Amino acid sequence: MEIKKILVPLDGSPESEKAFTFGLDLAEKYDACLVLAHVVDMNEKMTALDQVTMSGYVPSEILDEGYRLLSRSARKVPPHIRLDTMVRIGAPPKTLLSMAEDTGADLIVMGSRGLGAVRSIVMGSVSHYTVHHAECPVLIVK
Repeated sequence: MEIKKILVPLDGSPESEKAFTFGLDLAEKYDACLVLAHVVDMNEKMTALDQVTMSGYVPSEILDEGYRLLSRSARKVPPHIRLDTMVRIGAPPKTLLSMAEDTGADLIVMGSRGLGAVRSIVMGSVSHYTVHHAECPVLIVK
C-alpha cells in the first residue's frame, strides 16, 4: 500500500494532538502530504433557534476558530512536508468521511476520543463510526 495523503482530524483534544504527532511522523516517513482537518459541529456552537433564524449563515468567528486550531498544529510541520488544511461545517462523522474522500486520503490518523467523550457514549464515537465506514485504512491513536 502506498501512502500519499494522510488526513488527521483535529478537535483540540489531547488525543487529537497525539494523532497529529503520529500523522506527522508518518507523513515524514512516507513523504506524504499531511491534511489537517477540523469539522465545526454547528449543534455544539449554536442553539437550534439561532441556526434557524440565521438561515444558514455561519458567523466567520466560528470558522476562524477552526482555522486557528489547525494553525497551532500547522506551525509544527517542517517546511519539507506538504501540508493542506481544511475546515468544514457538518456532523463530524459523516463530514470527516466526506473530507477523506474529497482529498483522496490514503490513511486517516485520529485520536481514540475527542472533546465530545460524554456524547460519544450515547451516540457512538466519531472514531468508531470512521473505522466502520471509511473507504481507506484508519489508524486510531490512544
